[in-house]
Amino acid sequence: MNSIWAYPWDLHDVPDALAKIAATGADTVSLATSYHAGRFLQPGNPRRRVVFPEDGTVYYPPDPARWADAEIVPRAASVVADEGDWLAKVAAEQSEGRLNLSCWTVCLHNLRLGTAHPGHALRTAFGDPVPYGLCPSSPAAQAYVAGIVAEITETYRPARIELESPSFMGFDHGFHHEKDGLGLLPEDRFLLGLCFCDHCLTGAKRAGVDAIAARRLVSRLLTDAFERELPAAQFPDFTEIGLRAFDGMPALSDFLAWRCKPVTALVARCRAVAHPDTQVVLIDSAMSWWEGVDRASAAAACDGLLYCAYDTPAERVADELKAARAVIGSEATLIAGLALFHPMVRDSADFTARATAAQRHADGLTVYNFGLVPAARLDWVRMALSRG
Repeated sequence: MNSIWAYPWDLHDVPDALAKIAATGADTVSLATSYHAGRFLQPGNPRRRVVFPEDGTVYYPPDPARWADAEIVPRAASVVADEGDWLAKVAAEQSEGRLNLSCWTVCLHNLRLGTAHPGHALRTAFGDPVPYGLCPSSPAAQAYVAGIVAEITETYRPARIELESPSFMGFDHGFHHEKDGLGLLPEDRFLLGLCFCDHCLTGAKRAGVDAIAARRLVSRLLTDAFERELPAAQFPDFTEIGLRAFDGMPALSDFLAWRCKPVTALVARCRAVAHPDTQVVLIDSAMSWWEGVDRASAAAACDGLLYCAYDTPAERVADELKAARAVIGSEATLIAGLALFHPMVRDSADFTARATAAQRHADGLTVYNFGLVPAARLDWVRMALSRG
């Protein structure tokens, strides 16, 4: 399957939009079904040139009866009531043998829900809530994600569902008007992104991990960083060796090993509740370990990975996809996620080089994004796929 990511608000005329996607050679549209806030410039959208999506909403009408007893409940974006159920429209096209439907589903990245349910939001080692992410250790957050996956796949029967952010969001986010006068180093941002909410403390303790000791250590390391006149690395090899930089600190390294477990468990739960006709893949990247993703176990818990290589230079794409394939094995699905953004991608030749490299190890491509780029740039996809 080769697909193009799209937002529902870009599909004003569904048959026309899907025809444009099909003209690229793609056989699938990856349609956002649950999404977060942002400010989007939409050169490919003739009606809405600048879009501010409603935060933390879904793009289908949830069934109230399914959610009657749930603590965390999805809310449909108002544009669904205004313009209709896009998922139903695209699912109908799929049933007629035209483009397949893949449901691009943001799981825990949700400021609206994190603000409304602070007891289920991420928390720093200092106890500060980080509301733009629900915690994967929270039973209510897990039930919310599993609930929308079950509802979407049972109602619309998509060929695939793509799980984005079923993990720990971390401190880096792209929130509006962010302030950092310290000059955070990568190690500082990583440590600030570790969650020590009550659900994490309880889950780690149940697994025999002393999360209280890990939290004390992280708060001390961060306090030391905050008190320096200028930033100075405490773990100078962190960017090269990653989690191994903390091997000399057993309490922290044990906690870091444990935090992958709730993420993998949530992915497995999504696979278990999804309709059997729907393939379930995890959206992954080179830096997903920051978010508590153990690539091998997470991929084994579902049907495979959609590995995003947006900013990977063409000469390194094959190596990254090969490494991902080596981890997940030959039987699992591996999709390469590529972008059409300039100047990240210079031109059509650069995109074709990336796509050709990815196709050496991937089972298909998914390309970002239908409405965020000029319509003329979709020709890059057509040219690349025609060579494949």
